[in-house]
Amino acid sequence: MDNINSDVWDLDHDDATTERMILDHTQQKLKREFTNTGYRAGLDASKTTTMQEGFDQGLSYSIPHGQTAGTVLGALVARRTVYRKLNIVCPPQVDALIMRLRALTHAQALDKSVTDSDPTTESFKTLVEEANAVLVSE
Repeated sequence: MDNINSDVWDLDHDDATTERMILDHTQQKLKREFTNTGYRAGLDASKTTTMQEGFDQGLSYSIPHGQTAGTVLGALVARRTVYRKLNIVCPPQVDALIMRLRALTHAQALDKSVTDSDPTTESFKTLVEEANAVLVSE
């Protein structure tokens, strides 16, 4: 063991190589960290932009549909209340339409697969038309 080359703790003979290896390893590690950080930052930025655009578009369709459904539902409930207060038999389609409007979901009113035009579903249009027809006829 008197040979200096056999001493595992003696790195003086190989300082330059060791430093290059450490430097290379550090640079690779930093490159990975910066790449990952940049990827995450880009992903977060794109999510924010894309999600905001999707939210804005969904909101622009949802509010009018919600107002339409709410207005028709409110009118039908008011009509039913007036019938009851006056002891008049309420037409059965009024109750049926009220139940269908209360059970209405967002997915039933808007087709999320439609992105380039009005996503209103035919079932929502039909339901509103039926409700309006009952309101106008009575």
